[in-house]
Amino acid sequence: MKKGRKNNQEQVPLTGKPEHLLGRVEVFKKMCRMLEMKRKRFIENDWQHYAKLIPRQQFLHLMMVRHSLPCNLAKIMQVTGMTSAGASIFVDKMVKQGALERIEDPNDRRNVIVTFTPRAEKITARIDDRLNQYIFHFFADCSPEELETLEAASRLVCRVLDAREDEEI
Repeated sequence: MKKGRKNNQEQVPLTGKPEHLLGRVEVFKKMCRMLEMKRKRFIENDWQHYAKLIPRQQFLHLMMVRHSLPCNLAKIMQVTGMTSAGASIFVDKMVKQGALERIEDPNDRRNVIVTFTPRAEKITARIDDRLNQYIFHFFADCSPEELETLEAASRLVCRVLDAREDEEI
């Protein structure tokens, strides 16, 4: 090995430091950055298939709200960080594009429920299938024990994040 170059097994992407030198919080932050980077690349590549149909930012917002649907505008604002006006414009555009539909809330006439159209459900199901294949590719070399550990850790992270979903620091 050339002097000054680190062994690939010792070097960790995004930090350049071996994992064993990272603290508990740092390794979690690194994991979040790496997952976010890979997710963004996947979404960006997937958007290329739909670029003629929907602008990139609207596609990203649609992907953000898909797991919250059906929901109201307040939930869309919460999930995407959009303002009330921004969420309304987004929903209007997605309704015109045939991706979302508005349904009157039977319990509250002032509230409108937003949901996917069958066309959008089909598209997002296809995206989820490709995302599943993408994820399986990354973990293909893991042992069954490692996969169980990853699953348990993922469930724990989801449980903690779900419990603190609306908390602000």
